[in-house]
Amino acid sequence: MNHSVKIISDVARSPRLRPYIGYVCGIAAAAIYGGMAVLGKKIATDFSSPLVASSFSLFFGLIITGLLFGQGIVREATSLPKVGWVSILGAGTASAFGVSCWYLALASAPVVVVAPVVAVYPLVTISLAIIFLKDLEEVTRRTFVAAGLVVLGVILVGIGS
Repeated sequence: MNHSVKIISDVARSPRLRPYIGYVCGIAAAAIYGGMAVLGKKIATDFSSPLVASSFSLFFGLIITGLLFGQGIVREATSLPKVGWVSILGAGTASAFGVSCWYLALASAPVVVVAPVVAVYPLVTISLAIIFLKDLEEVTRRTFVAAGLVVLGVILVGIGS
C-alpha cells in the first residue's frame, strides 16, 4: 500500500481525528477544484476541445486512482452486490457528464462566472438528500440558510460579471 494512503487510512480510523478528516479532505478538494478551474479554462481554450480535455482528465484520474487504491478496489469489487454496481455505474456516468459540462462551460464563459455557478451543486445535494437520505442525513434550517447564501453569492457574481 502506498505510504501516504496508509497514513490517511490510519487517520480515518482514529476515533479522535475521524470527525476532522471530512473537513480536511473537503478543504483540499476545494483548493484542488479551484486550481483545476483556472487550469481547465486554459486547457479548454488554448490546447484542446472541451470534450478531449474531459476525456483525458477522466482517463488520467482513473489511472492515478487505480495506482493509489488498486488493492482495495479489487478486494471490494469482488464482494460488491449488483445494486452497488448499478449505483457506481450511475455515479460514474453522472461524474463523466459533469466533467464534460464543466469543460464545455469553461470553454464558453469566464472562469470567474463558471466556478461560482458550479458551486451551487450543494443545492442539488441538499434536495436529493432530503428525498433519498432521510434516514441517514438530517437537513436543518441552518442548511437551508447556508444554501440561500450560496445562491445569493452566485447571483452577485453573475451581476458583477
